[in-house]
Order: sequence, then structure tokens, then C-alpha cells
Amino acid sequence: MRILMVSQLTPYLPCHDGFRLVPAHLLRELSCRHALALVSANVAADTVEQQQWAGPYCEVVETLPPMRWHQRWTQEPPADVERARVAVDRVIKAFAPDVIHIEGGGPAPLARAGGTPTVIGIHDSRALRAREFRRLTRTPLRWLRARLIERACSAFERRWLPGAAACIVLSEEDRAEVARYLGSARVHVVPNGVDVARYEFRRTGQPGRIVFTGNFSWAPNVDAARRFATAIFPLIKRQWPAAEFVIAGAEPVPAVRALAAIPDVRVTGTVPDLRRNIWSATVYVSPLRAGFGVKNKILEAMALGTPIVATSRSLTGLADVVSGDHLLHAESDEQIAAAVQRLLNEPALADRLAENARQLVEQRYTWKAVAARYEAVLREVASPVGAARLSA
Repeated sequence: MRILMVSQLTPYLPCHDGFRLVPAHLLRELSCRHALALVSANVAADTVEQQQWAGPYCEVVETLPPMRWHQRWTQEPPADVERARVAVDRVIKAFAPDVIHIEGGGPAPLARAGGTPTVIGIHDSRALRAREFRRLTRTPLRWLRARLIERACSAFERRWLPGAAACIVLSEEDRAEVARYLGSARVHVVPNGVDVARYEFRRTGQPGRIVFTGNFSWAPNVDAARRFATAIFPLIKRQWPAAEFVIAGAEPVPAVRALAAIPDVRVTGTVPDLRRNIWSATVYVSPLRAGFGVKNKILEAMALGTPIVATSRSLTGLADVVSGDHLLHAESDEQIAAAVQRLLNEPALADRLAENARQLVEQRYTWKAVAARYEAVLREVASPVGAARLSA
């Protein structure tokens, strides 16, 4: 196939940004079997090396200047998107793709550019995500603001996603939301992957260290960090007085930074490589109460060999992860504290869960396996029979 990828951000590796990481791995895997072209937007901080990373994998690369893909309150496409359309049309004429793959919901208005069948990988529904944020709001004004954004996101998805022949999401919850506009036959659940070479298996955790990672400007992560530090961690300290809770990740908001005032709670802020923090832990926790979509950090902890305690919201999109085989599932504060204490007290159980989790990642969540599932969707959409069936 000849595949034109349109990416919200310029892809490169290594990185932690999903808008770059997913298209970068897909480019690297699909280039072995298909001809590729890329249109993407950079940001001012991108280095020359990062901007040129995709070159060896593509026949054509067109890089757009920094741009906005949607307006803040209306979520509708600004003038920047029309400039992107011109670039996409130019590449279509030069490259003649069989199918367009759009990474991220922002470029959805570019679906079917030049009449070419299109797959959009939105990963998670912005409308569903906005609904989750609204559920976490604590004041009437913030609730109203979140409600307005939720309505705007729903209108955007209703208007633009049906232009695609197929859409790829990360969880069944996202599939149900997007299927309202596209129909279930056109929506595919495909998880993200893990670079198993980079995320190598190690069992080096320090006794009593508990780690939670993520982007701590994201409301569900902020809520989860506050919940664990203030309600769950004190329960653990009763049995493990020397326990330490480390919150490691980008952009911690003031509410998260303030948690460092609690004894034995440490907030690292942005770090260049989260692997060291996860390797250093005896237990990785993900106490989310909101949010859908596959949580990349769960997959990374599974690959790295750190035993996990997680809520059901942390495990959406991971249907084949089984509590008691690959990790421990818990919901209430007391259940989470008990599960963490169990892993701290039972190293044989922790070892077994870590080894099983790594095996599952190698079987189901390598980027090679994930790219093959993307490839199947792209191939179906590119074929006249498949495109006709999906549009019927």
C-alpha cells in the first residue's frame, strides 16, 4: 500500500508524547512493507534532528510550521487547518496514496482529502474525556466551563469523524461513544504498544517505594495523586512506616506540588526518563477514578517489571490483563492499601505478577503486533470492497 500519514505533531523517538510516539512507531513498523508519506506539524522547541527523524522511513515528508488544530472554546478548525489541507493536497498529487491515516482528532477535517479513503486514529474521544473532566470539577463555574467544552467536543466529533471510512480508538468506552456517529462496524479498538527493547525487564525495586507516573496537569491524574497521598498512603504507613510515595511526571500543577509537604511523599516534576523511577519502585500504583483509553504508563510498568496495583479506570482498553495473574486490581482506598501492602509483604507474588505481565506485553502489546492491527484496518479501507462495505 501507499499510505499518507497526517500527524498532529512531528513524530520522533524516543519521546513520551503520545501524539508523537504512536505515529513514530507506526512509521517505523509499516515502512518495512509499505510506501509512506508524512505531513506533520512541528513546534518551536523541535530540534532539527527531531524534525528530520521520519525522513528515512518516508518517500515524501512535508513539515508544517507550528499550528493550532482546533479553537479552544468552539473546538472548530481554525484557518491553520486550511493551510494544512493545501499541504496534504500537494502531497497527494505527488505521492498518490491508496489510503490516508490521520493520527489524532485535530486533523479530522482533512479526512477524504483528494477523495482518498481515510482512517483516523483518535485514540480517545475528546467528548468522553471532557465528560470525565466535568465529573471531577469542584465548583459550579468550572462545571459550566467543562460542560461547554464537552458540548463543543461532541459537536466536533459528530461533524468531522464521519468523513473517515474507519476510526481507531483505545477502549470499548471510546468505541461506544464514537459509534454514535460512525456506526460500530467503522470503529476499531486497537491498543497502544510498548517498545520492549527500550522498556527492558528488571526487578530492582527499593523496599517500600511506591511510584505513580503520568502527566500531572491532567485532571484524572491530579485527582488520583491527591487521593493516594492523602487517603491511601496513610493506611499503608501504619504497616510500613518506612514507605515512600513518589509522584513522577510532567507539569505537576500546584495541587500536586503541594503534596510534597506530606512526610515521605516526593514530587519529582518533569524528568527526562521515567524508566528509572518505575524500576526503582517495589509497587507501581494507578488509583484513577476517571478517564478512559489505554494508559500507556500501565503497559510500561508491565514491561519494566514493576508489580502494579490499579483501579478498573486505569485498566480500560486492557481486556486481557487479569487481576491475580498480571497485577492486582482494587477500587476502594482500603482495598488499594491492602493490595499494596500485600505486594510489599509477599515478594514471591510480586515476582510472579511482574513476570506474567512482561510475558503478556511481549505477546500482545509490542509495536510490531499493534502495527499489524493498524495495517489490517488500513488495508480494508484501501480496498474497493472494504471501503464500499464500511461506507454502506
